[in-house]
Amino acid sequence: MTPATFDFLKNGIQVSSVILSALINTTLIVLIVTKSAKKMGNYRHLMVYFCCCSILFSTMDIIVRPIIHTHRSAFFMIMDLRNRDIPLDIAGFMVCAMAGCFGVIIYGIAIHFIYRYFAVERQGRIKYFDKKFLPFWFLIPLLGGVSWTLVSWFLFPMTTVTSAYIGPDLAEAFDLDINRSAYAAALFFAPDPNGQEVFSQKCGLGLVFYLLIMTIPFSILIFVGIKSIGKIKEFPSSNYGKGLQMQLYKALIAQTVIPVFLLFAPFGVLFICPIFEIHCKSLATILTFVYAIYPVVDPLPILFFVQNYRNALTEFFYCCRCQKKMSSRVHIAPEEISRDADSN
Repeated sequence: MTPATFDFLKNGIQVSSVILSALINTTLIVLIVTKSAKKMGNYRHLMVYFCCCSILFSTMDIIVRPIIHTHRSAFFMIMDLRNRDIPLDIAGFMVCAMAGCFGVIIYGIAIHFIYRYFAVERQGRIKYFDKKFLPFWFLIPLLGGVSWTLVSWFLFPMTTVTSAYIGPDLAEAFDLDINRSAYAAALFFAPDPNGQEVFSQKCGLGLVFYLLIMTIPFSILIFVGIKSIGKIKEFPSSNYGKGLQMQLYKALIAQTVIPVFLLFAPFGVLFICPIFEIHCKSLATILTFVYAIYPVVDPLPILFFVQNYRNALTEFFYCCRCQKKMSSRVHIAPEEISRDADSN
């Protein structure tokens, strides 16, 4: 793929994604506020909160317009500063914050699972999601994002050694000038003054922190997810609550599968391969596009699996279709009247 083709596709996907993300997530927020069953309780607030996080994610993506790439023993996220009057340090922090959105996503999913488990186990622990506790739950994903951002900022910084290492490849692959770019990069084997490649303990520590930050929410998903399935099976088959819980749980499973296969698994490969200098530039290119598309895809399971929202959307589109038919009939009617008058 030529640099011009890549740039055209990237910009088109990122612009389209921010528009669709705003439209879909705003629609879901309206449905949550107006069409939610009473049994959903404060889960509505969580869903609205994470819809807002998705909108913020896509907004950050269109501002930063990141490129994800690898070169030999390095992986990095880069921001093109051409035609942008942004100080380098601020741009570098924006790149780290963009990467930090990853942390917000994974901890947000974990909190969804915790709420659903408390709801189905019926032991009164759902009280920990009362309104007075909601700020605490809202804070956890932000702390996950901040942790990821700080690891990127302090352990994967911009340096002259890293710039010299990845600069020529960026110029060839994307026609980018490293001196007019901001980035966060892990360079595992940096050349020393004698030209010998030495393992970077700082980048190794950064990778360990990345994996640790990811391990905590995934451990929660596995443990809570298995226990939730068992609790839902204990519901009476005719119980309305079971139907709603299954709808929400199916949506939650889909919202877990999507990031696992679109983000976690491929990013895990992307993080590990450079240590062994395994070529994965094609994967990095795909992830640049996937990272932009994710906020559009994330809310779709809720829209499709929760019956109240699905029915409301179906009814809306049905009404729009009926109005279009009625409008066409109104336009036809005067012509028919005119023909009748002429015949008389």
